[in-house]
Amino acid sequence: MRAVRGLVLAVVGFVVLALLIDAFVGVFQPVVATEETEGVLRTVDEDGDIHESRLVVFEDDGTLWIHSGHYFRGWYHRAVRTPEVELLYRGQALPYLAVPIDTPETEALIKDSMKRNSGAFRFHLIRTILLFADMKPVRLDPRDPSPGALRAVDGGR
Repeated sequence: MRAVRGLVLAVVGFVVLALLIDAFVGVFQPVVATEETEGVLRTVDEDGDIHESRLVVFEDDGTLWIHSGHYFRGWYHRAVRTPEVELLYRGQALPYLAVPIDTPETEALIKDSMKRNSGAFRFHLIRTILLFADMKPVRLDPRDPSPGALRAVDGGR
């Protein structure tokens, strides 16, 4: 009985710790891209405020992909509601249309790319810490800049 209680407490503790880590990363993660595979996604909320999120960007035959693998998906929900986004990537800020594609094929594409880029052990460790949150792949389609879209980014905040 004592062992079961200890196991339950350990599992509950792990879940709470994992959710706290997930929330901490979402709130306090710096928005400066520090690696060549990272970009800063700019999204707009319902009040017109601009939000920046640092994300890993995957390229597949010239197509850019991002994904949400966390439970706290602020940028993802904003991009679904207002798909006109901007990505600062490799020194350029370009406009894109965020297209969520939630299929097993795109999820497998993202997972395979993550395993190749970070290694299988690190991939599985991160997925475990994030409690195996659903992967939400988003394809970034280039678009012409529309007047006023994310204009506050260019003029300062």
